[in-house]
Amino acid sequence: MLHTIGIFSSDVPESLRKPALSNVQPSFIDYGDGCVLAKGFDNDRAIQAYEATLQDMMANGGFANPAVAQICTGLATLYDTKAAMTKDAQYYDRCVEYMSMVQQGMQAGMGEAAQYDPMYRVIEARRQKVLRKKEKRLAKGAPDAELQALLNQRPEPRRPARK
Repeated sequence: MLHTIGIFSSDVPESLRKPALSNVQPSFIDYGDGCVLAKGFDNDRAIQAYEATLQDMMANGGFANPAVAQICTGLATLYDTKAAMTKDAQYYDRCVEYMSMVQQGMQAGMGEAAQYDPMYRVIEARRQKVLRKKEKRLAKGAPDAELQALLNQRPEPRRPARK
């Protein structure tokens, strides 16, 4: 049976509908002293989508697929950002893991010569920087109660909820 979608009918399958936007919009809390706190920038949906895509690509071609390195780089960036915003050092481990996957992909494609590739060295320098950030975060310990309350605070919705 042929279904028409969109213009010709009001019956749109659930799988083709646009995802509902969140009521909480990304924003910054301005403390007035030059410091701001990012709110509503949770990257969980993007992380889930990228990880699902990465699993599909690894199952169908592995490191031979050139997009694997790009997705791993994106995931590393998302986890680095999430670690900085949530003040949770466990996300730095995931960031380092995805950077290592990029390097493994380069080694799979170039062999021993990958270690001399400038991009490999840039990734290694970035990986070492993230490891230092993790050590600093662990040395600082968990955020105090006041900062944790701010991190858990949800910003005001900018628009009314959709029905």
